Amino acid sequence: MLIRAGLWLAGLLAAAAPGFAAGQASEQSVRAALVFNFIKFTEWPATTVGEAQLRVCVATNDPAQIAAIEALNNRRVRDKTLVALRFRRQADCGVIYVDSPQHWKEIAERQVPGHALTVGGYAGFVADGGMIEIALQEGNVRFDINLLETKRAGLRIYPQLLRLARRIAE
Repeated sequence: MLIRAGLWLAGLLAAAAPGFAAGQASEQSVRAALVFNFIKFTEWPATTVGEAQLRVCVATNDPAQIAAIEALNNRRVRDKTLVALRFRRQADCGVIYVDSPQHWKEIAERQVPGHALTVGGYAGFVADGGMIEIALQEGNVRFDINLLETKRAGLRIYPQLLRLARRIAE
C-alpha cells in the first residue's frame, strides 16, 4: 500500500513537473507541482462555485519559486483557471504559498487566509497554523496536513491526499 501511494505521488509530480521523474526538476518546480496537486485534491466552499479563477498567491522573495508557481498560470482545475500572482493584502487568494515564518506571520496577523488553502515551504508551518507543509529532504517529498485549519477555512481535503501525508494534525 505504501509503495503504491509513493508511486501515485511520483506520478502526480511527474504530470505537473515533467523533469521531476527524471530527477531534473528544481526544488522550486517540485514545490509548484505539489501546490498544483494540492489544489486538485481540495474542495472549496460552495460560496466559490461559479468563480472562473482561482488565485494562487505567492509570498516569497525567491524569483525561481515565483517563476515556478507562475508557470501554473492558465492551468485548469475542474471549472477554474489558475492565476498566479505575488501576495498582496487586498488580493482575493484561493491559495497562498509561503516560504518563511516571517511571511507567514505577516499574513496570519492580518487574518488574510479566509477560505484560502495555505501551503508552506518551511519546517514548522503546520505547527504555526498553516494547512499543508512541504518537506523536501534528501530527494524525498513529504508533506504534513493540519486538518483542523482546513476545516476552519471550510476546505475539504480529499482522502487520496490525506492517505499520502506524512502526518495529519487534527
